[in-house]
Amino acid sequence: MTADPHRRTNLRWLGVGLLVAAAAVGWWKWPRPVPPPAPPELATLFQEPEDGPPPAETNPGYVGPQACRECHAARVEGFEKTRHFRACWPAERGPMPASAFPAAYTPYAPPGARIEVSQRGGEYTQTVSRGATRHAGRIDLVYGSAGGADEVYFTWKGDRLFELPLGWLHPTGEWGEQRFDPNHPSDFTRTTTTRCVECHNTWLAHVPGTANEFRRSDSALGVTCENCHGPGRDHTAYHRANPARGGDGHATVHPGRLPRERLTDVCGQCHSNAMRAKGKPFAFRPGDKVDDHFYTLAATGRENDHVAGQAGYMRQSKCYTKSDTLTCVTCHNPHKPSEPAAVRAACATCHTPANCREQPKLPEAVRADCVGCHMPRYTRVAVNFHTAAEQYVFPVRPTDHRIAVHPMAREEVLWEHYRARPDAADKARAAELAAQLARHYASESERDAKEYRFFQAIGSAREAARFDPSPQATARVKAAVERKVSLDDGFYAAERDQAAGRTREAVARIEQLLKVKPNWASAQGKLGTLLATLGDRKAAVGHLEAVAGSDPDDPYGYNMLGWMAYLSGNPKDAASYFEKTDRLTPRSADVLYRWGLALLDLGDGAGAADRFARATAANPRHSGAWQGLSHARRQLGNAPAALDAARRAARLTRYDSADVLVSLADALAAAGNRPEALAAARRALAVAHEKQPNAIRAAERKLTELEGL
Repeated sequence: MTADPHRRTNLRWLGVGLLVAAAAVGWWKWPRPVPPPAPPELATLFQEPEDGPPPAETNPGYVGPQACRECHAARVEGFEKTRHFRACWPAERGPMPASAFPAAYTPYAPPGARIEVSQRGGEYTQTVSRGATRHAGRIDLVYGSAGGADEVYFTWKGDRLFELPLGWLHPTGEWGEQRFDPNHPSDFTRTTTTRCVECHNTWLAHVPGTANEFRRSDSALGVTCENCHGPGRDHTAYHRANPARGGDGHATVHPGRLPRERLTDVCGQCHSNAMRAKGKPFAFRPGDKVDDHFYTLAATGRENDHVAGQAGYMRQSKCYTKSDTLTCVTCHNPHKPSEPAAVRAACATCHTPANCREQPKLPEAVRADCVGCHMPRYTRVAVNFHTAAEQYVFPVRPTDHRIAVHPMAREEVLWEHYRARPDAADKARAAELAAQLARHYASESERDAKEYRFFQAIGSAREAARFDPSPQATARVKAAVERKVSLDDGFYAAERDQAAGRTREAVARIEQLLKVKPNWASAQGKLGTLLATLGDRKAAVGHLEAVAGSDPDDPYGYNMLGWMAYLSGNPKDAASYFEKTDRLTPRSADVLYRWGLALLDLGDGAGAADRFARATAANPRHSGAWQGLSHARRQLGNAPAALDAARRAARLTRYDSADVLVSLADALAAAGNRPEALAAARRALAVAHEKQPNAIRAAERKLTELEGL
């Protein structure tokens, strides 16, 4: 549901480029896929059992809203009616949209695909058919807005959570296709992200090092009491043991008593563009700073909002900057559904009718509509679907939280007023206002297109057509959509060319796309990678540098530039690029690993050890990071710790990676264990001869070195 689906393919492109480049450097510096289990005799020799599955994160004390109900029954009952409570729920708990099942949907691509949705009792299913292949995904979880906009559906595959391809659009009562990559995978599901999960739930135990693996048995679904008050285990235990002390709020946070910025951050942990976590999922606690936990996107423009940016826009408002008291809860009571009258009353606490010079000019019926004029609704283009009738449909129209004087907002309030009245004069006035609004948004669409903001251009064109459903307005929408579809199709075609080895054809396609949209970060990164594969380093660097200029939040260009610098023997520049990458995508085990390699080559053992250790914290099964950590610790003279890390890397690769075994031999020798060091080196040479010929020379050198000791 993000504005640019092609960002999700960046790591895949990066993998292609880096695999090509890896042959130019030492074998150990690029971890290989986990090979088959090692022969029993080696495991016996080293007496090291294979590492088991990584454990999930430990629940820090979330108990769920039912525990709160014991003392706060009325409050919980009211809260259960809110959209927060319905942010995520099991499908069988319902309700599901009654008119949605059964149905069939034909996606726009690839040809021949079909999606059926069905219901059997309390079980709901989406089934994807491609020729003779069928993939059925049960709807297990629902993310939604309690019927206000769109609902999206998720399925469990074992303990891994995936997003299903179709969502239900409540405003229009139809199924919508989420824009999946037609090239991958066959069932059109998308890997969900931890950031998505933690903004729709109170707790779901995540398995570190995985994108979407969770322990379903350890969960508190939906946004509930503890998102704002903190984990409740200690609080409930204390008050169960001390029922007479019910009023002291032991071991809980009262958000209303926090400083204003921290209270705003309680909401801003999700109602902002704070999209990339710096630490573990579900680590934010009420009272923390959002910036301590997340990287907030820097790009401006509605098309670059994710799905929620209210806190950031509110902070831009004069009502916020000139007040010491305005917060989210000034207008929104988090314990019960939104009440428009309460919002109007909140405005009246600071503003009187005399403050608004427009009020005397307005009809009496709309004079109290402060929100309509100063916080108008707009089209959120980042949340979009294809439907059977149209592509790029935007079902969500949120309220603009930048409280200000907005162009055309007053005219829309008046249009709504006059068009609902029966007399001819009012109808004529409504028609005049509609024409004025349509011209405004048509002009906005043209401006957006000139600025290459093609997504926003569709949104503006649809707004114009909302006021003027004429053939001309419809044609404008169609042209804007076709331009975006053409870009998408061209990009996917380039990916198919690349996968088939038609690199030059892929280059030609991307170059044509960039003539249409020069500031397309994903296309710049794609072209840079393709040119690097062809050996045109100078041109590749230019396009990779253009990535950040096109999108300040896209780390891909810095990441590739860092790796290219490293392969060219320039670890200093590599480290600088990886530092920039890490700022944009914190806690990426792969980025930290590469950064560690560069620092290791610079002789900064302490810095390298820190980056490798952070990589293993992010992904405990990253064998390359454990191997690098062993090298860094040996550089620091800590032989026992180096051996621990090397053994971990060897276990993760099941004693069947020649380069890891060479590192293990080094660590064993440094720890004074020559017999096992020799055994590891001999095993490394055997593995290299059997399946990793590029590592033969390194294994031979290590064995010769150890035999000469």
